[in-house]
Amino acid sequence: MRILVLILVSIPLLAGDLTSRFDLTYNRLLHGGPPHFDAAFVLADAAPQHTRRFTQFSGDVSGRYIGALAIASQLRGVQVPQLDAIVTELLRLQKPDGHFGDPLSTGGTVTTNDMAIMWGNGRLLIGLMEYHRVKPRADVLETARKIGDFLVSVAPLYNSEVVRKEYNGEKFAVGYICWTQHIEGLVALWQSTKENRYLELARALAERTDRHPSQHSHGYLTSLRGIMDLYRATGERKYLDQVAREWQSLVASGNVLPQGAVPEMFAPAIKRDEGCSEADWLRLSLDLWRETHEPKYVEQAQRTLFNELEMNQFSNGDFGHHPLTGDGIAPPHARAWWCCTMHGLRALATVFDSVMMERDGKLWLDVPADGKGKAGGLRVRVDSSLEQDGSVKLTILATDGKSHTIAVRQPEWASAVSGPEFTRVWKQGETVTIKYEMETRVMRQAKGKAKAAVFYGPWLLGVDMQATPNYFDEPSSQNRVSLPAGERITLSSANDSHFAHLGVTYLPGGYPMQPQSAVLRPIAEYSHGSDSNRIEWWLPLDGESERLDSNYTQPRK
Repeated sequence: MRILVLILVSIPLLAGDLTSRFDLTYNRLLHGGPPHFDAAFVLADAAPQHTRRFTQFSGDVSGRYIGALAIASQLRGVQVPQLDAIVTELLRLQKPDGHFGDPLSTGGTVTTNDMAIMWGNGRLLIGLMEYHRVKPRADVLETARKIGDFLVSVAPLYNSEVVRKEYNGEKFAVGYICWTQHIEGLVALWQSTKENRYLELARALAERTDRHPSQHSHGYLTSLRGIMDLYRATGERKYLDQVAREWQSLVASGNVLPQGAVPEMFAPAIKRDEGCSEADWLRLSLDLWRETHEPKYVEQAQRTLFNELEMNQFSNGDFGHHPLTGDGIAPPHARAWWCCTMHGLRALATVFDSVMMERDGKLWLDVPADGKGKAGGLRVRVDSSLEQDGSVKLTILATDGKSHTIAVRQPEWASAVSGPEFTRVWKQGETVTIKYEMETRVMRQAKGKAKAAVFYGPWLLGVDMQATPNYFDEPSSQNRVSLPAGERITLSSANDSHFAHLGVTYLPGGYPMQPQSAVLRPIAEYSHGSDSNRIEWWLPLDGESERLDSNYTQPRK
């Protein structure tokens, strides 16, 4: 098997596909459109002025915009005056009781509109705290504190079993997750103020977080990420155990799809993906990897990053929704500028800080993507060209003159890595290139079903309407694909953004006497194609291919 390499990203300091994707969404928020994110547009939900979609979720867009741009701008090392101006204008919109948006119901009742307001204020609280973390301002912290005090004041009602039972059914976007998702904002507020009432409310919400059928996955996963923050703030193992248990239960439930996606709604209501949920799932898996070092978490994070999250991004930088067909995705797709675009950017920023982690006295390269790492006085930059040649380059940015070990983790999708460990006194400006030898793997859909998905390295390959339109001729459901056996599988790359392209033959369902050719390529390339594209990765196999052995395994348990 030949050694191949991938690439990812391009920020001021980095130069791969991940950086390019980061820049695409970052610039879309600042300069792109439609719609354009000017102050009137962003703050319409905090005012509120019902001039655009979803302003009833008071503070949702404004909070996400503020938090994502604050973190992304810090990563870029730039100031964004328009963001500072929007934050200053927002502070004047807070209601006397501390919340933003329309008035809430009175008389001890809770309506669906109340839950929408709660959701938006939760996104606004964490957005303000992330901004304050990057650019400390007393007025911003005071505004966040007032939101926290408001939440504490309404907690007896929203913590009640009556409200929990009523909204823990199939309320979806206005379900009980609108209340439990406040955990991460409350923990951040406690960390800045050390006022225990915020931490105690976060504890109460952790006790009330659970998963049920047809639930909104984004709200649930956001709540779990908050519980991870609660663990890091308190050091109490029960919170880490809770998140690990829920993560594993989600994998076992069938709600984690082959491309690393979590559906917008949990089974049995699986209909489409959601950029926010994918961002949450990626961040949660990286958090668990950071805290436990269990391989299943980083493997899941890579599958989500290199497949679902990249596929989920649109060519203009937005993230959003794609209807799930059972075999892949199909139009109509939705650019969710109201949430997924900002949340996707926030996840990409997390990846940059997660590719290298210190453990066991070594600085480990865990994810072959653009990013950075540090261990003691050693500072390292990672530039990935994984999609182009299967390699990443490490550059020493700073060193303390002491001996340090840089180790490379071998992922499940690679048969080998070059130079798994380097120990020496590093010099500033020194570089090391790491190469990954990719494996081709086959995943069976289920026993008794003659369908399979093909992975090359970290990428899931699929056939799409843009590259192979005739594959979708009616009745395409009766197509039969012939996969090359084991060592005969070859991939080519021409001038495409990914080198992992696999040519196959298939028997068309309508005219099987005339075999045709199809190209399987990474579903991540969807971002560069038409928004009306259709992709299938569960391939119906011919009789010979059905007998191929699979060397693919599900994530480690």
